[in-house]
Amino acid sequence: MSQLKELPQVSFAEAAQNVFKKMFQFKGRIRRSEYWWGVLVLTICAIVLSLIPFIGQIAVLFLYIAATSMLFRRLHDTGRSGWWWGCQFCLGFVSLIFFATAIDFHAYMQAVAENNSTELIKVISDGLTGTSGVIGLIFYLLASILGLVLFALTLLDSKPEANKYGDSPKYVAENVAEE
Repeated sequence: MSQLKELPQVSFAEAAQNVFKKMFQFKGRIRRSEYWWGVLVLTICAIVLSLIPFIGQIAVLFLYIAATSMLFRRLHDTGRSGWWWGCQFCLGFVSLIFFATAIDFHAYMQAVAENNSTELIKVISDGLTGTSGVIGLIFYLLASILGLVLFALTLLDSKPEANKYGDSPKYVAENVAEE
């Protein structure tokens, strides 16, 4: 008879190594401890790298890819597809497009050039209260709600059994002798 045994949590050092070793690995599963230690590592690296002009910003893009990879694997560990993130990304992108079409950029840039904050606020509020702005706000709200759902999903425990994304990184089957 086999019984599930829980493996020890992933250490900070091991998680930091795995962040960079598995930067482009979107398949498989990742434990909560490895995910959250990895998030901490990526946050620290992003803060430090963002202080370096130009090259730092490019490096932060690679960190974003690593974070997305970790999120995919974390979702896989809970038995869900990485497309949950894809849906959130698409909703956010659509909201950005609607916001971009809602605001009169010529008037916006003129207000910025004149340093006229009253006119700047008027241009933005006119854009956001128009049809495109309202639709953009709705898509932004949906993306934000889905972001909260994704956050909650990262907090869920691993599925103890193997799923279509691989074996559990947290639980292993241990043979127990019957008496």
